[in-house]
Amino acid sequence: MPRGAPFPPRPKAIATLLSSADYLPGCQTLLYSLRTHIALTPADYPPEIIVLVSSRASDAASGVYCDRIIRVEHISIKAMNPDEKNDNSSPRNALTWDENCDWTKLRVFELEGYDTILYIDPDCLVLKDVGHLLHIIDPNILPKENEKRVGLLAAAPDVIHPDKFNAGVMLLRPSSSVFNEMMSQLVRVPTFKHDSCNPNRELPISASKPNDSTFLNYFYPGWYSDMPSFSRLSFGYNAQPLMYKQPKYKDEAIDDISIIHFSSTPKLWEKNAVTSSCETNEEFESMWRTAYEKSQRYHADKLKKRRVGHIRQGQHAKPVSQLPTPPDRSKPKNVNSLVHRRYNELRKTGIEIKEAMSIARAEYGLDKIVDINPARAVGQMFGLN
Repeated sequence: MPRGAPFPPRPKAIATLLSSADYLPGCQTLLYSLRTHIALTPADYPPEIIVLVSSRASDAASGVYCDRIIRVEHISIKAMNPDEKNDNSSPRNALTWDENCDWTKLRVFELEGYDTILYIDPDCLVLKDVGHLLHIIDPNILPKENEKRVGLLAAAPDVIHPDKFNAGVMLLRPSSSVFNEMMSQLVRVPTFKHDSCNPNRELPISASKPNDSTFLNYFYPGWYSDMPSFSRLSFGYNAQPLMYKQPKYKDEAIDDISIIHFSSTPKLWEKNAVTSSCETNEEFESMWRTAYEKSQRYHADKLKKRRVGHIRQGQHAKPVSQLPTPPDRSKPKNVNSLVHRRYNELRKTGIEIKEAMSIARAEYGLDKIVDINPARAVGQMFGLN
């Protein structure tokens, strides 16, 4: 922390969305691949890895893979055919395409507790460290001007229309005002009318539907023409298998890819899934399946260590009569010093970071304090009010 700084800087984060339990295998594989490749220098505040869990999803999310789980309200929307009458008899938010639709990802734009967020769809696989994206800035303007930019900061081109961006990977600075403006404009979301395998063939109206990328390109029409050059990430940060079935892209070296985006359906983890022939890439699919298997072993090992930690904790737990008396909360530095000491004791028994902190806070009566502001929570750990 810089000398004289009153508070720790607002944290940066890498986020994804779990819209339903159906996407849990993809989400776990993404987060495992992310943790495998993320690289930090000693001077860095590590980015928080967070999962937005839709209110329509079950409690299947696991803290083994992330630092924080954030419950968010599901956003639903009904697509409207151009021939439909635009009247109040058919409200646009009455129905949703399915529970796995990506509209709820827009809620990442309202997480103002974070300075910068790198959002990655749960059907992606990380092949390289992408943490540096959290630090990209416009070199042509002053640092203070960079800080004023909110909303979308950067994204990679779409395969079919490279002058548009794909919302599967986005760098953004959250802003509640931007999010509220998005919600007010959802009623005008356009339809998406091209076949992903054959861009020259239009789909029938019944087969077309709006999606998050369509809307965000509508909301940010100047991404390609008006935003600074650093806002246009390379294809390698959102590489879709279809890209490598095209003659001019096929010779691209795989070393240039940082994130693979398996955007087609059905998803690789779905039982008896048969990938669309236009997007089949055995090399990419093999990478995903290998990462998935490793993530499952990692998950099992973590759960085993957690169980062992619980057993050890039970063997060495202090009797209730010896539990510390809650100190005076009017002296936050004293309280947090004791919590930190107890946290270290619990960590030595093998208990996971989040669980150890929860137990330590509970023992000193701090579990009743609800604080959803990450910056303030970090400040409390340093004894700051």
